[in-house]
Amino acid sequence: MRHFRLIIPALWLGSLIPCADVLAGPAKPGGPSASAPFVVVIDPGHGGRDAGSRGALLLEKDFTLRAAGMLAALLARRPEVKAILTREADTEMTAVQRVSVANYNAASLFLTLHADASWRPGARGPAIMVAAPRRPPRVAGEAARAVAFRWQRSQNIHLASNRRFALSLQRRFAAIRAGEKPPVRILAVRDLEGARMPAAYVSLGVISTPEDEARLSEITEEDTYLTALARAVLKFAGLTEDLPPKPPAPAETAPVESTQAPVSSEQPATPETGAAAGESPQSEPDAPVEQNAAPAGEGR
Repeated sequence: MRHFRLIIPALWLGSLIPCADVLAGPAKPGGPSASAPFVVVIDPGHGGRDAGSRGALLLEKDFTLRAAGMLAALLARRPEVKAILTREADTEMTAVQRVSVANYNAASLFLTLHADASWRPGARGPAIMVAAPRRPPRVAGEAARAVAFRWQRSQNIHLASNRRFALSLQRRFAAIRAGEKPPVRILAVRDLEGARMPAAYVSLGVISTPEDEARLSEITEEDTYLTALARAVLKFAGLTEDLPPKPPAPAETAPVESTQAPVSSEQPATPETGAAAGESPQSEPDAPVEQNAAPAGEGR
């Protein structure tokens, strides 16, 4: 009898397994697609009155705007990725406004691009920073549960993902120049505070060093550091790292020539007079005008 009692619950639980599968519905797709892309928000650092770091000829705010646009164009070659810029012009934005763009668009990754300055003459190369875990300050009168809620929504819960992305990017940057391994720092980065997704601060060079400033001023969409950053984003999104070639620029179309006969500006002659319409018929040609003729009413 005891053996019978043990079998019945097992059979009953086994009968519920298919029902649970039916209630669960169809399986969700495994990764980003063209209809459900991976959203990355790219923030060009500084802007407006905030020029950022300065080189001999280059301003950080101008460089970051160009670099962010090129990175977005690189990622746009993959339909599974949607890149959004926090600013598309020389406008001033607060750190809260920049992060709010990422939160509003439910981004899966937030990147803020920079070009730092250094007091060391030989400083050069990129650097990567992620937010350090810390407890948010408590506002006067705020409940403990509210503080805990803000703690959970801060960068603390994304520390492992942030570090994974930063180390992946570090390996790619280190492969560009042998022996130059960019640092990965975990700091209290103000530009990343409030982001509700994995985030990283990426400096693409030292703008105060002439060598790096020359490289940053001549950056193109095929720049090795930009392509390495784009491939790191694709890897983080769970996609292949293939970057299709840049689509060719649309050719200028030549004006289409008309196949109709050109319309003459002269009006056809009327059958009655043989002269063109609008002209008074003349019975005989005008007499030649003598150039030295005297004015009317005067004799020679």
